[in-house]
Amino acid sequence: MEITEFLAKSYTCYHAAELCVTMLKEAGFEPLGASSDKAKGVYRVTGGSVFAARAGSGKINIALSHTDSPSLRVRYAPGACDAALDTEKYGGGLLRSYFDRKMKIAGRVVVRGDGGLAAKTVCSDFDVVIPSLAVHLGAGKEGEAITVSRDMRPFTGECGDLYAALGYADAVDADLYCVPACEPFYIGTDGGYLCSPRIDDLVSVYASVRAIIDCDNKATAVTACFNNEETGSETREGAQSALLSEFIFDAFAAFGKPLTQKDITDAFALSCDGAHALHPSRKEVYVTGAPVTGGGVVIKRNDRYATDALTSAAAREIFARAGLKTQLYYHHPDMRCGSTIGLTIAHTLGCNVCDMGVAQLGMHSASETAAVCDIEDLQKGLTAFFGCEVEISGDAVKIY
Repeated sequence: MEITEFLAKSYTCYHAAELCVTMLKEAGFEPLGASSDKAKGVYRVTGGSVFAARAGSGKINIALSHTDSPSLRVRYAPGACDAALDTEKYGGGLLRSYFDRKMKIAGRVVVRGDGGLAAKTVCSDFDVVIPSLAVHLGAGKEGEAITVSRDMRPFTGECGDLYAALGYADAVDADLYCVPACEPFYIGTDGGYLCSPRIDDLVSVYASVRAIIDCDNKATAVTACFNNEETGSETREGAQSALLSEFIFDAFAAFGKPLTQKDITDAFALSCDGAHALHPSRKEVYVTGAPVTGGGVVIKRNDRYATDALTSAAAREIFARAGLKTQLYYHHPDMRCGSTIGLTIAHTLGCNVCDMGVAQLGMHSASETAAVCDIEDLQKGLTAFFGCEVEISGDAVKIY
């Protein structure tokens, strides 16, 4: 599966998780609890979160990412709906980018089946749009803010019952979202840039899954793709849950390898999420430390990230040995920096973490932009990462 197909079809975290499982199964990975001792690797999926592992040494290398992206959560009670749906924000989307754009209604519905209830991943076969107000009617009036309750209402026409329109008239409940549906496309005089919804953070998800499939691992390789990063990770599928540590213990048991809590705290994780590239028209929002698209994978430094000098040096050395460039990102010191799951995993697992990612423009927009070479280098770098052992102890780093 090419990355453009992955981006186009991963409308929500549930779709992304299913596509990850498809890739893993095609590569010979098996569900944890099956004939795991004979499999190339094992995986576990929990809703919108996916974990995979390949047996190696007692050292553990972890690639972290997240499957969810900012969108609009649909507020719907079963029954008739009018010509527009009510929504609320999921994460911090750039709302103005959603206007007059092709959108889908996607997510999961819960239906009755034999023996109980079951979740089904869905995506509308129809498109919707969030119409903007015409300038003649006062759009863009100075000081007027966009509000979700008034302005972010997907126009469906007279849809009747939404669940029925999605093909599940008997649905009991649902987690549905209004999401951008444009196809990924390439731009630039040389076609060297990819534009697509959900580059944050699905390029990291794709790269980490491809890396664990393609690698010749030395350490035990673990890929963890969490849901709910965009809303703080405080859910049963988020990075603050016990899912990752439970998966690692269960995977080692399936591999017939001993594991202690210290083995987990001695692990090294690369937390992969998007980074802000230097904006060609708004350079004043940077002081120093602005990475450029096409300049290499970004190492992120801020007190909102888990990176320190040792983990940064280790990551940069791994990439350098693979012939790959890296660059540093420092957020504007007078602005609040975003965060990701790196700090959370450093806290919950107690392991060493370096935050990194692909530099991009338009983060959280309905269509984001990144350099193709940076996306490819992240995948190559994670593959190289799984092919080595890393020991960070005290004030020393050893890479074998």
